[in-house]
Amino acid sequence: MDYIDQIINDLDQEIIAEINKYGIPTLEDYNDVTDTAVRLGTELGVNLDVVRLASKLMHSKVGEAVSLKKWAEHTNMSLGFAMEFFKKYPLNENIKNKVFTCIREHRDKTFSIKEAEVCANANCYKYLLPRKTLKMFYTFRQQGHNFEEILFLADEKLEQKWNSLTLDICKKELEENYKKIKAFLESAKKVEFTKA
Repeated sequence: MDYIDQIINDLDQEIIAEINKYGIPTLEDYNDVTDTAVRLGTELGVNLDVVRLASKLMHSKVGEAVSLKKWAEHTNMSLGFAMEFFKKYPLNENIKNKVFTCIREHRDKTFSIKEAEVCANANCYKYLLPRKTLKMFYTFRQQGHNFEEILFLADEKLEQKWNSLTLDICKKELEENYKKIKAFLESAKKVEFTKA
């Protein structure tokens, strides 16, 4: 196990404890975003150590932020967590600074480094896959939303994440899914009755 792997192992322990405490993000989403970011990063030839660390850290405090009704502050909270976490590890300043940049820019559409763009695009996949859309319905229902609200929220998330994609490779991979999910949501909004 190399040094970055050890850091990631320790990081996983801390973040998984947060996930278990708050339930957000799901463990599946946490792992899927990282796996997608690493796959994209490999294909695009970016620094995978930065991508692996940043994709795990960018939502490290989203659960706590949501529980405090401060979702909009999750980026700054996650950045603060990352800065504190890295104090325990001697790590190349360039890597740390790139990770911090990825966290800061993970909701943006313009990026100062390619690793940030990779992480931000990887984060969009969870809303542009049919299975994840169905899980989103379930999660929204558990949060107390009614059917009409769920349709509205799902459509809003779908559009937000589709419009956030900046990498051609991601648009190409996800375009068919986007169209199918969009058509499904539009169909579900219509109230239709057929005579038997």
